This record gives sequence, structure tokens and C-alpha cells, in this order.
Amino acid sequence: MKITVPDTAIETLKSILAENTDKPQNIRVYFQGVACSGPSFGLALDEMEEGDVFTEVEGLTFVMAPNEYEVYGDIVIEDTGFGFRVIPESMVGQSCSCDGGCGGCCGE
Repeated sequence: MKITVPDTAIETLKSILAENTDKPQNIRVYFQGVACSGPSFGLALDEMEEGDVFTEVEGLTFVMAPNEYEVYGDIVIEDTGFGFRVIPESMVGQSCSCDGGCGGCCGE
């Protein structure tokens, strides 16, 4: 399992963990559903489950359900300044298309 996390996101995630010492200290990447721009993922502080795939990045432990990892693969986590953008590595650089049926994606 590979998780790519820029330094700004690492620092933000470390701050969140430091503020939540009473919660699990693993960061779960989880599938939320599909939007017009593709799969949507979330992050949560969670316990590691038996069978989870996991990796450490800069002292942070990321976990993911094995079936979700098999489908979506490696993940990129970006700090947008207003939250996190969590996307499969294969989708980095892609944006939503204007020819779908999803209004608002292209600044409309």
C-alpha cells in the first residue's frame, strides 16, 4: 500500500492527532461513494481491523480495507486548506468533465 502525502498535509494530520489523543491514532482511508468526478473518499481516526492493509508515512499510520484497496489502489492525500482531497493515485491530474450530466463541475 502506498499513500502519498505532501508535507503540508502531514503537518495538518499530525496536529489533528495531537488534538485527539483520546481517539485511535490510525488514519483510515475509506470509500464514501461515487460523485460526478469519480470515487469519493474520507479520512477518520480508527482502529486497525484484522486484514486491513496499512502503511506508515512520516510517523503516521494509514489503514484501508483490503477490498477497497484492491479496487482503487494507491492513494494521494492533499491538504486543500479547507480540508483534504483524497483520491486514487491513478486519478491525479484528472478533473471532472463538462460533458457529463453533473452541473457545476465546470464553473457553471
